[in-house]
Amino acid sequence: MARAPALSLRAQVASQAEFIVNNLRQTSYEYLEQIDVDRGIYDCDCSSFAGFVLARAAPGHYAMIPQKEPGQPRPRAFEYYEFFSSLTPESAGGWRRIDLLRDARRGDVIAWRFPRILKNHDTGHVLFVARNPEVNSAGIFFVRVYDSASKPHFRDTRGEAKEQSENGVGSGTIKFRVDNSGRPVTFQFGPADQFESLPIAIGRIEPLPAAPQS
Repeated sequence: MARAPALSLRAQVASQAEFIVNNLRQTSYEYLEQIDVDRGIYDCDCSSFAGFVLARAAPGHYAMIPQKEPGQPRPRAFEYYEFFSSLTPESAGGWRRIDLLRDARRGDVIAWRFPRILKNHDTGHVLFVARNPEVNSAGIFFVRVYDSASKPHFRDTRGEAKEQSENGVGSGTIKFRVDNSGRPVTFQFGPADQFESLPIAIGRIEPLPAAPQS
C-alpha cells in the first residue's frame, strides 16, 4: 500500500492550528498566556497562539522571528509584520514574503501592525491562513483564518455553542481589499467593523537549508 505523501511545512502548521481549533475545551483572549494542551485550555492572545503553533510545528522557523522587547515571552504581532516586511519574494533560508493576496495559501501567516506600539496594548494582529483566498465580483477577498481574536470574524466558530466563548482561539473569515497591484491594504475584521487601513505583510514558511556535512 502506497504511503500518503508527507505534509509540507505550511500544511503541518495549518494542521496544528486546525487541530487546536477543533479540539479545544476552553478559550479566551488573554494577554497572560495559559495553555494546557492536556486539558484543552487555550487562553492567549494572537501572538501567543501563533508562537505556540509555530513552536510545535516548526521550531527552527519560529526561532527566526525577532523578539525586540525585553520581558515579553513571545514575539508580538508587530514583530511578525516587521520580519515579513524585511523579506522579499525571493528570500531563502526559512521564510519568504508573499506580496499578492491572491497568492496566499493555507498555512501562510498574515500580520499587520498598529502605528504606535504601546506597552500592555495590542500591537496589531497575526493569523494563519486556513484556506486559499476567495474573491467576489466586487474585488473583495475572503480569507478563512485560524487565530486568537478579541471578537469574532465573519462566519466564525467562536460563540457557535452557548458554552463557547466569543473570543479566544477559533476560525473565521476576514475580508480584505487590495490595491491595483493586488497587495492587501485594508481589512474588515468582523461584522461590527469598518474596513481599516494598516500595513499588512504575508509570510510563507519554507524548508530550512540543509546543515553542512562534516
